[in-house]
Amino acid sequence: MNKLMIASLMAGVTAVTATAPAFADRWDDYGETTYAPVVSSRPVYTQVRVSEPRQECRSEPVVYRQPVYGQGSNPGGAILGGILGGVVGHQFGGGRGRDVATAVGAVIGAGIGGQASTYQGSNEQVRYEQRCQVVDAYHYEDRVQGYDVTYRYNGRLYNTRLPYDPGSRIAVNVDVRPAQY
Repeated sequence: MNKLMIASLMAGVTAVTATAPAFADRWDDYGETTYAPVVSSRPVYTQVRVSEPRQECRSEPVVYRQPVYGQGSNPGGAILGGILGGVVGHQFGGGRGRDVATAVGAVIGAGIGGQASTYQGSNEQVRYEQRCQVVDAYHYEDRVQGYDVTYRYNGRLYNTRLPYDPGSRIAVNVDVRPAQY
């Protein structure tokens, strides 16, 4: 068991030390971080279409129809309704039940016929009702897309675009390497 642990430990140490030179080159790529004064920072705007839902209302005419009936009942309509109601009622039942169905049908038919015959049309009324719906209203507005930043380092001016305003100074990476020939 001890031999297995020692062998595993040795393999791990060998793997870490074998990759160390590769990581050493990567650390050199970052160089040193220092700060440079910002000379100017100008916002860069872009126009964006913005949707603003709003409620739009209008008054619309609505026609209401109400039936108009005359005064009293019409005897001709009641008689015709009674006859038709009696015929329909006579179709149901048998024996004494048929007689009762005929009588009930005649009474109901006479009532409906008497009222139906007094119908004189409809009375129309126009009312205005408010109807509303939500519509999208669009407008354009300027939004900050980033900042064009000018900064000074070692006597020279540099420009970059950042997604934020860096303030009075900006962090820069300084990397000194030998020139390649």
